[in-house]
Amino acid sequence: MTTKGADGGQDDDPELESDRIGRIGERHFELLCERAGLFCNKSTVDIMGWDFIVEFPMGSGGQSSLPLDRRQTNAARVQLKSTLGRTGNRIRLSLSAIDRLAKDPRPALVIVFRMRADGEIQSAYLVHLIGNELARVLKRLRLAEARKAHDINHVDISYDYEKVGQRFEPTAAGLSSALSAACGQDPGAYTAKKQRQLDELGYENGQFEAEALLQIEGPEHFANLLLGLAPLKPHRLRVYDSRFGIRLPYQGTLFDDIEELRLTPPSLGSCEIAIRGPGFAQAARFDGEMFIGPPILEPHGPELLVRSRDFIIRLTPPALRFESVGSIDDLEYTLEEWAELLRGLTLMASERSTLTISGNSRIPPITFPVNEPLTGPYLDEVPLISTFVDGWLRLLTNAGLRSTERFKFDAFWAANDARMVVDILLNPRPDARFEFQSLDVEESGPPPAGLYFNSMSFAGTSISFSAKVFFEETDDVEWRYRSTRFEAFDVRPVVDDLEEYGLDQAAAADLKLIIDPRNITMTPRADANGALPKQG
Repeated sequence: MTTKGADGGQDDDPELESDRIGRIGERHFELLCERAGLFCNKSTVDIMGWDFIVEFPMGSGGQSSLPLDRRQTNAARVQLKSTLGRTGNRIRLSLSAIDRLAKDPRPALVIVFRMRADGEIQSAYLVHLIGNELARVLKRLRLAEARKAHDINHVDISYDYEKVGQRFEPTAAGLSSALSAACGQDPGAYTAKKQRQLDELGYENGQFEAEALLQIEGPEHFANLLLGLAPLKPHRLRVYDSRFGIRLPYQGTLFDDIEELRLTPPSLGSCEIAIRGPGFAQAARFDGEMFIGPPILEPHGPELLVRSRDFIIRLTPPALRFESVGSIDDLEYTLEEWAELLRGLTLMASERSTLTISGNSRIPPITFPVNEPLTGPYLDEVPLISTFVDGWLRLLTNAGLRSTERFKFDAFWAANDARMVVDILLNPRPDARFEFQSLDVEESGPPPAGLYFNSMSFAGTSISFSAKVFFEETDDVEWRYRSTRFEAFDVRPVVDDLEEYGLDQAAAADLKLIIDPRNITMTPRADANGALPKQG
C-alpha cells in the first residue's frame, strides 16, 4: 500500500498519510515556537502563501536599547513543509503561493522538517527567500508573464533544501537561532533591503532595451553616433523592459516625447588636458574624461575621444581633431573658468603650442603639437580679452578677492574701463596713457610724477587702486604733457571714501600731484588696447 507524501511523492509506509505528516509538522513547529518564547500565528486562509507568522518578543535583540516609540515588530512569514524525504531532497510549492510569500517585504522563509517513518523529526532546514532565491522566484514569474502563462496556480517551483537551505537542530534553541539569523535585529533595515531587491534584482545591466530604425549617412556619421557626438534620430522606436534578460514590451509613457537619443561610449576614466605655449607662458589646464570608440576598420580605425566641458578632442592614428562644444556666446562661466578657456584658445591660435593628455592610469601621457589653424569667431579679440582676464584675476588675488559670478562672453565688450585698469597696473608698456593741457609745475623743472587713483568693478567684484604716473613734456600744443609709464602702488577691496583713499595714498607715496578721477574723461583709441584718459 502507498500513500502520497507532503512533497508530492509516493510513500511506501501505510502508517503515515500525507495529511498526518503535515499535521505532525505543524504541531511540532508550534510547540518549538512556544518553547523558544516566540509568538506563532497560524494562517486560516490557505491561499496567502504562508502557514505561520512568527513574531519575536518586543524589544528583543538589538531593539531593547531603543525607545518604545521607535521599536518595530520583528516577524517572519513561514511556509512549512514536512516530508519523509524518500523521493530525494526536493520540495515543491505552487508558484502562486511562493509569489505571495516571496514578495512580502518582511522576512519570507520556507522551513522544511524531514521526518522518519515513525513521524519523528530527523532534521530541519530553512530556505531564506532573499538574494539569489528571491531572484529565482522573480525570474520564474517574469518568464511566466513573457509566455502569457498567467495561471500560476498550476505551476510548481522546487527547492533542493539541502543545497540552498540552512540546516538547524529541530529544537527550540535551534529554531530560535535560525529565525534570528535570518530576520536580523533591525526590521527597518531588512525591509529596505528586501524592497530594494524586489525593485532592482534582474536589472543589473539596465532596465530598458530599445529597437530603432536609423538612417546612417556615412562612416563618419556612424562614428559620430557611436561616440555620442551626433544624436540618434529613430524613425521607429520600440522599447522593452528587460529583466533577467527576459523582455516585455514597455507600457509606460516615459519615452513618448523622445525625438532623439545619444549613446555613451565606454569610458576609460578621467584625465587632465594641458595646453602649453613656447617659453615661460602660462599654460591652460582642463579636466576631462576619455572614451574609446568602436572598432571601426575604416577609415582610420577606432577613435579615442577626450571630452571636457568646453571642447572635445578626437584622436586617430594619423591626427588630432579639436572641436569646441557649442557657441562661445552661449557659455556662462565664472571669471576663473573664462580665464582657462580663453588662455587655451589663445595658445592654440598661436599655432606654436602643445596639447598634453595625462592623468589616466590606462593610457600613458600623450603630447601633440598644435600646428593647425584655429577657426571660429573673435580670433583677433580673444588674445586681448585673455590678457585682461588673467590680469583682472591677478588684481583680485592681490586685493584678497575672488569672483564667483557667472556671466556670458558679451560682458567683455563692456569692460573697456576695467581693461584700462589692468593695462595701467600690470603692463610695463601700457597702451593707455594720460594727456594734459597743463600741469601745476614749475616751468624750469621736469614734469613731476603724480598719483592716479580710482575704483573699478567687473564680474561682480570691485576694487580700489592707485598708481604712480610718470610724465614727459611734448611739442603738442593741445596736449602738452603725456604719461610715459605707470608704477602700481596699491590695490584693495573697494573703499567707501574714494577721495580720502586718494589723499592717503598720495601722502604714503610722497606725491604732491594728485590726478582726481572726477577730472578725467576717457577717449577711445582705435589703435590702442585701452582708453586714452584726458584731462577734463
